[in-house]
This record gives sequence, C-alpha cells and structure tokens, in this order.
Amino acid sequence: MFNLKRTIELIRGAMFDPEPTWRNYLPEAGDWKRTAFLLTGPLIVAAAVIAYLVGFISSDSSMLGLARPTLGFTLLRIVMGAVAAGLIAWIFSALAGAFGGRNSFALGLAATTLAFVPGYVGQAFSGLPWIGPLLAFVLFIYALVLLWKIVPIYLQVPDGKRAGHYILSLLASIVAGVVLSMLFGGMLYGGATGFDTGSMSGMDSSDESHGMFGALGRQAELMDMAERDNYTPPSDGKVTEQQVQTFIRVMNRAGELQAGKERRLQEIAEKAEDEEQMSLSDFGQMMGGMTELAGLQTAEMEVVKTSGGNWAEHQWVRESLRTAWIQKDLNEAVAHNYRLYQQNEAALAPLVAR
Repeated sequence: MFNLKRTIELIRGAMFDPEPTWRNYLPEAGDWKRTAFLLTGPLIVAAAVIAYLVGFISSDSSMLGLARPTLGFTLLRIVMGAVAAGLIAWIFSALAGAFGGRNSFALGLAATTLAFVPGYVGQAFSGLPWIGPLLAFVLFIYALVLLWKIVPIYLQVPDGKRAGHYILSLLASIVAGVVLSMLFGGMLYGGATGFDTGSMSGMDSSDESHGMFGALGRQAELMDMAERDNYTPPSDGKVTEQQVQTFIRVMNRAGELQAGKERRLQEIAEKAEDEEQMSLSDFGQMMGGMTELAGLQTAEMEVVKTSGGNWAEHQWVRESLRTAWIQKDLNEAVAHNYRLYQQNEAALAPLVAR
C-alpha cells in the first residue's frame, strides 16, 4: 500500500493546497489501512526520525546545552504517536456520530491525519534552536484551523453542531493525550511521574456516568438534545411570570452546579500543589470536571433538560428579559416584560444585566 510518490504528493498538498487535496483523497479515505500505510504511519515515523536527527545535530552545535535524543525515546515517540493518532481519530468520529455526522473511524483517521500534516512538520523541526518551538506552535495552530475545515467534508457534522463537536473532540483529545503521556512516561522513566497507575480502576470506561469520557459523552448528549428543541414564542411576545420563575430557578441551580465543580477542582489542584501522589482516578475526575466547566451554558442545559424543560424556550426567555432590560418601553411586549423584570430585579439583575 505504501507509495512514496503519493505520500509526498499528499503531504505537499495538505500543507499548501489543502481543500482540493482533501477532496481528491476522499474516495480513498474509506479504507483506514490505506491511510495508515500511505500517510499516518509515514508521517509519524518521519517526524520522529527527523526530530531525532535535528536534536542530535542541535545538541552538538547549539550553545543551549540541549541533551542528545536517544533511540529508545524516538521509538517510544513513534509508538505513542501511532496510539494517539488512532485514539484521536476514534474520538472525532465517535463524537461526529453523536452530533448527527458520520461515525467512521476510517474517515476520522483520514481527516485528522490530513489536517495535522503541518503539526507533524512542526514536531519534526521543534528541536531547532530558538526557532523550533515557535515554528511548531505556529504550525500546530494552522493544523487546528485545517481540522475545523475538514471535519464537515469528511465526517459531515451539520453546520449548527460543528462548534460543539469540535470543542468536545478537542477537549477529549487533549485529555487522552495527557493520559497517554503519563502512561508512556511511566514506562520510560520507571513510574517516576507522580501518577499512581495502579489506580486505574477509578477510570473504568464501562461506567458511562463517571470519568472524563463519560463527562464528554454526557455533554455531547445534552447539546444534541438541546439543539433538537423547538419553541414558538407567543404572538404577543410577552413572557409569563411562571417562565420568569423557571428561568431564575434554572440559572441559580446552574450556578450552584458550577460552584460545586469548581470546589472539587480546587481540592484536586491543592492536592497536586502539596506534591501528594495523584492517581489516574484523581486526574480523570479533574479533567472530566474541566470539560463540564467549558461554559455555564452546559450547566444550564443540564438543569433545563433533566427537569423536562425546553432549551429553545429557555433561551427565548433570557433574550426577551435582556431586551426588556435594555429597551424598557420599546413596545407593549417589551414594557410588559420590563415590568416583570422590575418585579424580580434582585434575582434577575445578576443573570440578565451582564
């Protein structure tokens, strides 16, 4: 399956003429083994080998006192890169399915590999003195931009759900990457990473209601359910007292949920600062909490949907009250809504007037 000429052609195209290259490769992308042998594998190996050579040369010629890379570390980097590439492809494709797109590992691998060609190039030359880290960072950002653009082409995530899918997929990939680094770091340095790998039972992936991936899956499910909600506002545009009270209850409860999560994260952060040994269970709880703290909107969704509410109606009430706070007496509906706002100003001001 390996074709050096085709591999170079795809790498060049993905760097300098990405979208036509993506569309040209799409008919071949249904076979993950083809992508692995033609593109993903060569990129991982080439990036690691070039990084080894650049690091070896730089350690001799640089005045920065850089340590020479080792063959063992380079081999571990290749293995870790292969595992990470497969895991990230699975995350993006699985969440694409949750968001109404195509759940295809083969297409996910092709999309993430093609998008991250600049990232692999950055990795290869990151060991250059002075310019290497900056070059790697710029190319990584460019890869993220390309990833945003390629997802709807390969995984067909609907336009209205692209942002949610992209954010959750990135968060899950970051979490997975950190955990992989800890695990592989433990293999390389004999477990001297500060992590208790014997506590992996706390991260049982079969428990869908707990852990970092459970939190991400729950967020995806909530966002999907919320985006399905429809609401037709009343013809007179007037908010009812019951809607105002429901809105206040939801927002207050969402604030309580967020505060509780922040407290739990602070406890774990303090444990880490005290240099206590952190287990993978602790780390999973922390990262899972961080995904849920991505925004207050997710906590609001949790409260609205678990109470049987309508997310579209909740948003309409919020915007109506905010418009009333700004305009006051623009028309009869706004004047009515503003009177309701005034009657509940103590509770609504922190929620609306911001």
